[in-house]
Amino acid sequence: MKGRWLINGLLLALVLVLASLIQRDIDRARTPPTLSDLVASDLLLIEIAREGEPTLQLGQSLQGWRLEAPLEVDADPERIDRLLAILETPVHRSIPQATVALDQVGLASPRIRLRLNTLELAFGGIDPVGQYRYVASEGLIHLIDDRFYPLLIAPPLDYVSRRLLPRGFVPVFGRLAGVPLAADALDGLEALVAERIEPLTGEPAGSPVELKAEDGTALRFLVSEDRRRWSRNLPVSAPRQGSQDGVAAPYSLLYVLTTAPVLTEDPGAIDPTPPAPEAAPSDRVLESDPVSEQAQDASNDPFAPPSDQEESSVAEPDPDAILPGDVELGRPPEVRLTPDGQAPPVDVRRRSKLRGEPDKATPIGFGEDPFAPDPEDADE
Repeated sequence: MKGRWLINGLLLALVLVLASLIQRDIDRARTPPTLSDLVASDLLLIEIAREGEPTLQLGQSLQGWRLEAPLEVDADPERIDRLLAILETPVHRSIPQATVALDQVGLASPRIRLRLNTLELAFGGIDPVGQYRYVASEGLIHLIDDRFYPLLIAPPLDYVSRRLLPRGFVPVFGRLAGVPLAADALDGLEALVAERIEPLTGEPAGSPVELKAEDGTALRFLVSEDRRRWSRNLPVSAPRQGSQDGVAAPYSLLYVLTTAPVLTEDPGAIDPTPPAPEAAPSDRVLESDPVSEQAQDASNDPFAPPSDQEESSVAEPDPDAILPGDVELGRPPEVRLTPDGQAPPVDVRRRSKLRGEPDKATPIGFGEDPFAPDPEDADE
């Protein structure tokens, strides 16, 4: 009796397992596949290439996403999350790319390309029936909901973070028009979020505000009289259209705040940050200057041609010196006797410099006959 109940229990468990597997397959069949299996938190690079527009490049670090091109500034995390939701968007239909006329779906020459790490998505036109967007990826053309296109054509300014201060920047000292600020005036600046961000048009105006972090890093703003408009320059990774000499001019942004902070002054406040490094005087050469190091190395080069001062101090060659065997011999010296039978004194002089190399001294012994009679023997 107990064995029969045990068998029935095993059969019931098997039926339940099979039923759960069948239900999972049914749910999977009803749920459309997603565009990619990538996880948003694993991404390190986002690149949006637009025809006729600057390429947007974003990189993720431990502190968050940052816009790297064409501007260098923190990125808006909410905007990035909305864009990366494309990874989980359902695919309504997939077609092999080889069976589709690319010019009819707007993918013969895609105007927008999205790169997520190594995955590249090319965006085409709209399906006239279901109003889905054509997206080409890895040999397939997918049909997805058309809700990401506005994010892809948005200007770079839409991806800039609306926080007034960069991530990780905690001000410990500040000045307003050269006058130190009170410590309590710096407490709320780190959490300020602008209502909107606008490109600064016209000449910048306002009172200068300098904020410094503990390591001495400084941020400089121009603040309006009502303290609600803060403008600062951002570095640009590439020259903008109309820039002179191909130099990347800074890009000025205007942060419009909802509530103006209170900038209380404290003339007696002391700057706790380390001083900025002093610039070297123009008439002083730094020890690490590569130009001075190059000049010093040239002066110590044993193969460098001798200067006029070094040439004047070159010793006369020793006629008794032993010459190496690989020296090319020149014309032997002439020895003539005077009428009294005495040989004239031998004029041992250093030969002229080599032809074609006026700045190079002749090697010692070059052109001298090693088999010529010794001048002392000639005197005997």
